[in-house]
Amino acid sequence: MKCPTHFAAVFLALCLPCCSSGQDAVAVPSPAIVPDGSVLALGDSCYTITAKQDGTEQPVGLVFQSVQRQEVNSIEALAIIVHQQLSNGKFDMRDSLLLRRSDLRPIRLDTDRNGAPHVHLDYAAHRISGWKMVNGAKEPIDIALDGPVWDGNLWGVTFAALPLKAGGDYRIPTYQYDSGKGAFLVTVKGARKIDTPTGAVDAWVLEAGVKADERVEYLVGKNPPRDLGYLAGPMSQHIGGDCSNLH
Repeated sequence: MKCPTHFAAVFLALCLPCCSSGQDAVAVPSPAIVPDGSVLALGDSCYTITAKQDGTEQPVGLVFQSVQRQEVNSIEALAIIVHQQLSNGKFDMRDSLLLRRSDLRPIRLDTDRNGAPHVHLDYAAHRISGWKMVNGAKEPIDIALDGPVWDGNLWGVTFAALPLKAGGDYRIPTYQYDSGKGAFLVTVKGARKIDTPTGAVDAWVLEAGVKADERVEYLVGKNPPRDLGYLAGPMSQHIGGDCSNLH
């Protein structure tokens, strides 16, 4: 089975069954860990999406990512944009998130697809409300929460905010507007040097996913903590590229 062409976390999740690490499911989940948004590197980054074609990696799209500090109603927050676009023009998705800087808990999510509003979510302490477009009409979303959740569309940035250490195992409760409540499962498998446009950096190598036996490889910078990309079967995302047309 081939992984479908994808960019966003929702498409990455579709790819996971063919990119399994082969691990057995874990019977007892790891305790929830709280991310720390204050450790994240601020600024703009560009990533190139590649796909293996005839044994070689070919660029198929770009991802623009921005992480900036912002104050909202006296709350220290992070404004995060993830804009993903296929080179063939068949897919364009832009997530705009507002998260609490202290723990990366979401405050608001707005998602556009192909230039049009697709999802709006407001996160409160015990409820998520908003809407998503279904067959051209807004379908209301109203979800009661029994505990903290993090946004299920934001993978690499969330992983970078974890207190990563050698052999670490983490579980982060999530909500994603298409798949509902779930969790990110993250295991630190090792560390290695990663080439970036500004030079080689030390990175954690993670196995991450929403199921214990279906994970992909993620790379997270150690100092400062930042998303460096992923490898998911024939698809991969590498830091570097020209995102001048994305914002």
